Amino acid sequence: MARPGLPWSFLLLLLPLCCGPPAPPPAAAPPCGLRSVSVGVGALGLGYPSPETVVFRYCGGGCPAPPTLHGLALGAVLGPGGAGGGPCCRPTRYEDVAFLDSGLRWQRLPRLSAGACACLG
Repeated sequence: MARPGLPWSFLLLLLPLCCGPPAPPPAAAPPCGLRSVSVGVGALGLGYPSPETVVFRYCGGGCPAPPTLHGLALGAVLGPGGAGGGPCCRPTRYEDVAFLDSGLRWQRLPRLSAGACACLG
């Protein structure tokens, strides 16, 4: 409770001193788009022995959408952290990736990397 004689405005000035500065607003997720990472062929987990490194492209980022009745109900049923029922950032086109294996043979992996992304669902 406020002490008699101290105005509320004065107490509001003291609030940052006792509780610290307000937390910054959460950063917005970057928009849906094509991302890439250089990765060793062996790290792909596809069983190809090779010292080569390839550029693996994938889709990432947020897909803003107005809430739907389904999404609101799904969030209530699954709770925080559950699926929201909104669109997801997914590949709309794929590209092949080629590399030399340990036996110096060219290997072509069809449709391994994303070529384009969009918010789907």
